[in-house]
Amino acid sequence: MFQSNLPKFFWSYAIMHDVHLLNRVPSSVISNKCPYEKLYTIASDISNLCIFGCLCFASTIENNRNKHDPRAKRCIFLGFKAGTKCYIVSH
Repeated sequence: MFQSNLPKFFWSYAIMHDVHLLNRVPSSVISNKCPYEKLYTIASDISNLCIFGCLCFASTIENNRNKHDPRAKRCIFLGFKAGTKCYIVSH
C-alpha cells in the first residue's frame, strides 16, 4: 500500500484484495487445498490475478468517444468485483 502511493481511503480495497488472494492460496492445514476450493469444491481460477495498485487501462465507452479520442483511460487497479469477472479501478 505504501509503495503504490495511494491515498489512505483505498485501504479497504487493499484488505479485500489481500483476502481474495489468501482464499486462493493452498494451505497445508486443509490438505494442500485452498479455502475457495474447499468451499465450492472446484479449483479457483488464478489466471486473472493482478498486483494491487498497478497501472491498468480501462476501456472507454464507444458512443462517448469520437475517432480521435483515446480508447482507454489510465487507471489504478484496486481489486476484483465479487461474483463477477470485473475489476475495480480508480483514475
